[in-house]
Amino acid sequence: MWKKVSAKELSLRSEVRMKDSPYMVATVKQIEGDYITLFRPYVATADFEYTGGVITYIGIEEYKIHSSTTVEVWDESKKEK
Repeated sequence: MWKKVSAKELSLRSEVRMKDSPYMVATVKQIEGDYITLFRPYVATADFEYTGGVITYIGIEEYKIHSSTTVEVWDESKKEK
């Protein structure tokens, strides 16, 4: 079950739910001062008719949030029914 917490409660490797992408889970990479660095993988494909194939783009999106932000984290202690 997902629960809302202050970003100040995060630790390294915490999994944070982000709602602005199909890849909704980001991982805490670094905590420095008032900012928390998160990263998550992304993948995109482009199908070009003239090549007859698909080109896949794979990468990592990295960004920072302020510690005053409210985020959602996975709560292992509560099981969804």
